[in-house]
Amino acid sequence: MLKILLIVILMSYFVSSIGFWVYLFTKKDAGKKFGFSFYGIAFLLQLIYIGIKDIQAKSFALATQQELPFFLAFLIGAVFLGLSFKYKTQLRDFGSLFAPINVFLVALTLPYYGEIEAGYKNIWFYTHVIFSMMAYALIIAGAVVAAVYILTQRDLKRKKLDSFLVSKFSSSLVLLQDIEYKTNVAAFIMLSLALIASSVWSSVYLGKHWIWDVKQIALSFLWIYYGFLIHIMVIKHEKGKKASYLTVIGGIMAFIVYWFIKHPNY
Repeated sequence: MLKILLIVILMSYFVSSIGFWVYLFTKKDAGKKFGFSFYGIAFLLQLIYIGIKDIQAKSFALATQQELPFFLAFLIGAVFLGLSFKYKTQLRDFGSLFAPINVFLVALTLPYYGEIEAGYKNIWFYTHVIFSMMAYALIIAGAVVAAVYILTQRDLKRKKLDSFLVSKFSSSLVLLQDIEYKTNVAAFIMLSLALIASSVWSSVYLGKHWIWDVKQIALSFLWIYYGFLIHIMVIKHEKGKKASYLTVIGGIMAFIVYWFIKHPNY
């Protein structure tokens, strides 16, 4: 049953992608409504999937390395839907970018294997994973928005009003900057909470607050980077293209930390 549900979720995000891209090229509201509806269906099915898995495992079942992409897709869905409801129709164009990302992440879960090792079956490790994945989801959202800002601003400066981003996306540069700033702040908060949970877990189960785990070190460097990024955006009032380039760099760093750096025993 879960495999079938996983395939339905994958196909729902795929159909959602088609709907959003049809809207971009036709500007017919039916395409956007179609895409947004299937995105919502996929998100709700993900919630059901997570609930079933957790009930069966009697724990947070998606904390395995194999299924973290699925959980990341769920959180990206939550970020996109949250931003869409806050900014109404101004941001729903971005479904054409976020839906394909979720198709890719959910596809990585097929087939899914693996169980959580005994040492990680505790509330503090689950808390660390959840906050870390929330941070990654926000970082991805911020990096995507920042990339769109950079490319749109470049085309407007060159007066290329018929370029893809200028002609297809309706979000203003001011709105994009606002979203980028808020997602960066939220990502920094989530990274902070993830490191705190990791420290508590290390203290309780390993007897020390800090372990020279390459993943923990990399996450700490990412936290320092986003602290620096928030500093220059708030204190130095750095905005525009320079700040967006730094946000994109942060997204690349987060991708490396998530994808290529693993816990030694995880």
